[in-house]
Amino acid sequence: MKKLFLLTTAALMIAVSAFGQAQTIKLPAPDKTGGMPLMQAMNERHSSREFSQKELSKQQLSNLCWAAWGFNRSDAKKRTAPSSMNKQEMELYVVLKDGAYRYNAEAHKLELIKEGDLRSYCGKQDFVATAPVNFIYVANMKKAGVEKPEDITPTHIATSHANTGFIAQNTYLACASEGLECVVRAWIDKEALENAMGLSPFHKVILGHTIGYGE
Repeated sequence: MKKLFLLTTAALMIAVSAFGQAQTIKLPAPDKTGGMPLMQAMNERHSSREFSQKELSKQQLSNLCWAAWGFNRSDAKKRTAPSSMNKQEMELYVVLKDGAYRYNAEAHKLELIKEGDLRSYCGKQDFVATAPVNFIYVANMKKAGVEKPEDITPTHIATSHANTGFIAQNTYLACASEGLECVVRAWIDKEALENAMGLSPFHKVILGHTIGYGE
């Protein structure tokens, strides 16, 4: 009986450990020295709507997340993309087939916010639900200084659209450098996606960005 108890306890501990690990994807350090020359990446930047289901490596995810919205001046907490008045209200969410994750730039890791395949919520085009990665650019209006959700104005949203544009262009150039296809998208049922991801009323989906290998 004691042996059975010990075996059961060990199995439970392993299961709990595995579950805990699933909550976070620790990314390797981004490669900040390699990649395609800037002018070549700009020349190769393009949109595509045809994706294979081949998954990206953790190194590719690391490079893309950092390029999009990572810290390039960690001591000053400054990012790879600008934001109005340095409010940094934008948040990067990464939707994979196993769940939706928030990119923690300071720790450079992906933190699970919702288990399950939510890719079909990320856009209304068919390819969105099967492509391996969807970046979702979300404005956290609390970080923009809004005290109540009903106080969010069109100006707040317009400012976040501008900030998202900088982030999306970083993603485009990083995808070109990595030899990946991508397309930024606005055709999203944003309320349905916010609900599916369990976001607060202060969080507003701005744009999506589908990423993967070409077919």
